[in-house]
Amino acid sequence: MNPISTIGLISFAPAILILYKVLGDREAYFKHNKVFFMLAFGMLVGMLIGLFSLTIPLHVFFWSLALVALIELTKFIVLMTKPFRLKHDTTFYGMAMGIGIAPVMVFLYGYFAALIEISPKTAIFIGLLSISYTFIHASTGAFIGYGCYKGEFWRYFLKAFMISGFHGLLMSIVWAGRFSESGNFALLIIGSIFSTIVLLHVVFELIPKTIPKELKGIDTKKV
Repeated sequence: MNPISTIGLISFAPAILILYKVLGDREAYFKHNKVFFMLAFGMLVGMLIGLFSLTIPLHVFFWSLALVALIELTKFIVLMTKPFRLKHDTTFYGMAMGIGIAPVMVFLYGYFAALIEISPKTAIFIGLLSISYTFIHASTGAFIGYGCYKGEFWRYFLKAFMISGFHGLLMSIVWAGRFSESGNFALLIIGSIFSTIVLLHVVFELIPKTIPKELKGIDTKKV
């Protein structure tokens, strides 16, 4: 397998996992066409923001935070529009948008690194990067979507921004390369653990709150 294909596979694997296990198991609670639209739209946003991020010094926390603000504001503005505002399934559409954004950005970072081959260490690095970014942006998309559903717009936007901002701080240190290789891997592992905890909170705490009582208990496999 050539390096580009390997980078693509690793970059998109966490996104496929969330689509299958989180959204796939709850498919009765949202409209499939909207989820696929938001996923595709998120990929477009990820490509544009990813290309833009290649032109700024992500190792400087100010620029990393500015990128976080741009991404989260984009989610917020889209999810505040009439088709999504004050609707319970907006949580899922926000998650789908985040799922689309992150892997494209990670793929672009790997693609423009112009790697001739993918060593095991490089594969692990990209894998941790993808888990970290994908889980965070899927989660913050869900937070913003939930806030748009409940009418608590700024409260949940600020929560999403703080979560994503902390993640951005970790990533800016990784991009700066201030530590040894093992130190950077340790930071990526911390980022992946943090993003996993946030995603689990979304799955087990936030999503159950977004499903109306009359829909709970539906067998999603038969709908």
